[in-house]
Amino acid sequence: MITSSELIKLVLQRNPSAKVDTLRKAYMYAMEAHGSQKRSSGPPYFYHPAEVARILAEIGMDVPTIATGLLHDVLEDTNTSFEELEELFGSEIASLVRGVTKLSSVKYSSREEYQADNIRKFLLAISRDLRILIVKIVDRLHNMRTLHYVSQERQKNIALETLDIYAPLAEKIGMNPIKEEMEDIAFYVLYPNEYSFLEERLNQILSKDEDFVPKTIKELQNVLHKAGIDAEVQGRTKRTYSIWKKMQRRNVTFEQINDIVAFRIIVKTVDQCYLSLGVIHTNFLIVPGRFKDYISVPKLNGYKSLHTTVIGPSKQKIEIQIRTEEMHQICENGNAAHYSYKNSELEANAEDAKNYAWITNLMDAVKASNTPEEIMENAKLEMFPDKVFCFTPDGKLIKLPRGATAIDFAYEVHTDIGNTCTGVQINGKIADFRTVLKNGDQVNIITSPQQVPDPAWERFVVTGKAKSCIKKYIRNKSRSEFTELGSQLVTNIFSAYGVPFSEDVLNYKKFGYSSLDNFLYNVGKGVVSLNRVRMNISSVSSHQIVAREKPLILEKFTIGIAVHFSDCCTPIIGDKIVGVFAPQRGVVVHLSNCNNLSNEKEFISIKWHENEEGNSAFVARLRIVIANQKDSFAMITNIISSAGASITNLKVEYRSANLFDLLVDIKTDNLVLLGEIQASLRICSNVRLVQRL
Repeated sequence: MITSSELIKLVLQRNPSAKVDTLRKAYMYAMEAHGSQKRSSGPPYFYHPAEVARILAEIGMDVPTIATGLLHDVLEDTNTSFEELEELFGSEIASLVRGVTKLSSVKYSSREEYQADNIRKFLLAISRDLRILIVKIVDRLHNMRTLHYVSQERQKNIALETLDIYAPLAEKIGMNPIKEEMEDIAFYVLYPNEYSFLEERLNQILSKDEDFVPKTIKELQNVLHKAGIDAEVQGRTKRTYSIWKKMQRRNVTFEQINDIVAFRIIVKTVDQCYLSLGVIHTNFLIVPGRFKDYISVPKLNGYKSLHTTVIGPSKQKIEIQIRTEEMHQICENGNAAHYSYKNSELEANAEDAKNYAWITNLMDAVKASNTPEEIMENAKLEMFPDKVFCFTPDGKLIKLPRGATAIDFAYEVHTDIGNTCTGVQINGKIADFRTVLKNGDQVNIITSPQQVPDPAWERFVVTGKAKSCIKKYIRNKSRSEFTELGSQLVTNIFSAYGVPFSEDVLNYKKFGYSSLDNFLYNVGKGVVSLNRVRMNISSVSSHQIVAREKPLILEKFTIGIAVHFSDCCTPIIGDKIVGVFAPQRGVVVHLSNCNNLSNEKEFISIKWHENEEGNSAFVARLRIVIANQKDSFAMITNIISSAGASITNLKVEYRSANLFDLLVDIKTDNLVLLGEIQASLRICSNVRLVQRL
């Protein structure tokens, strides 16, 4: 535990003119007030407020804030009254301590949403003085550091609350190192296996080349020195939680994360930041699309730096952050440490004040809110700008990452809802599954027991849950689909030879398989060629081919697993089609006159349905050129919808003063209907061209 003298020495190192008598007095008072109280870990309770004060001193906070750290629990846990505190330490410190006490009493109902009344109390507390929030964040940091002394259930509850509330708030006010430390501890508590895995892999990487970081630092220093730039270069491994979040966000493995180690270049002036960037880009190969200028356009919390990724001296991708000494101090300690306070009022220059405008904006929004739902929505939108908050029809709040689609929403509600999703309404209107959701959208998911996940969904969903559920379905369904495909193909071959299907005639063990299912699965996957099956039957049977092989019936398969539609010719029901047997993919369906067909392919006869009739919907792509007039879009959409078809995607390929060149994907039931739609479009005065692609 830090002593009074050590704390005062630490404060004077940063601020030689600080009035430390207040700290000495607060230290002694808090120690006596807590008396013989013990923490759950065993040490005297005063150990905790003393450590909170030490952390506040380390990040450069003023004397009243550090004194508040020492006293922050006396109103709640001792017999001290507010009046006594005010008489001894003045109204500023007493008000700060009371604010922290009120903030500590705010409890959250669940991980997903707060009680509206508590949100109001929370905001009222921190809006009076930002230092209240700073002390509370540091209080939470020290509690996280000693989290292993409480029960596992309590550990998890505190860790969840920290990830959802305190870490984002710490980032919001620029206290990034504290935010990262809290996240890592919470990550260890909530996901111990994932944490251990990442720690082990990071250690493996560093142990392979122990000189990687110092060698890279030296090389960066050399190129900067040659350019006449005096710079400090630092290197550090990224935090485990940061890496894990990136893996989840991008849906990639650890091996696909390239910028595990980040390097910082710290210079004197802003001009030197841009000069250093030029030197780095001149001497190292840059990675396109990875440059970000947070100096010209700072983050909302005031963070400033230049970010770039290059191929470093060891031929590895490395992330480099370039900033001034002042920017670095703000990044390490937060803008809060640079504020001055007078009469409990926050004073800062105009640029710094912008960084905390979110508190004022949020308070205004809360005051204007009429219902608890509005309060919670406004609070979340302001505190977590990287999230999208949508609602189910019964008002349940669903939190998703930005860029999430209607399918992501469906899976977030429940896995069964996602798996059986057959349609979606957004704000009362029918929408496409790919629609990216916006804050406040009300989403109604339409389900059907007969519906199954479309493998194509995996290409546009963004949440890990949606991706994993779709992959799980495909993985489970894949086995049965390829086995069924193999079964139909083998049965059709037997039928062509006029031989009843027989395992003895087939003799799958000759192919090296121990079971019929495994053999049929590998036939469907294309591992065993159909010609090998034919040759095997003909070699053990006196029968010759007596008929053409029966066509494969498409209606028995889920499109996108063992059977796929070709992207090059997009066939729909009614088209003349042919199947191409593709190893590892199954059957790819092409138009029979597709230009991409070649003689080397293994063709398969296929039919849409047993009787070539049915009502399954397929997508056709049209190129439509229309006049650039205000009613043109309405005209073509009306024609398509009134015919009973729907537009699943529309893209403007080219636009001029006179024309729009559109690619329109139309979901329709059959070729006849598609022809009627094309004919109707061609006679419109605003339409210049209709062409099926």
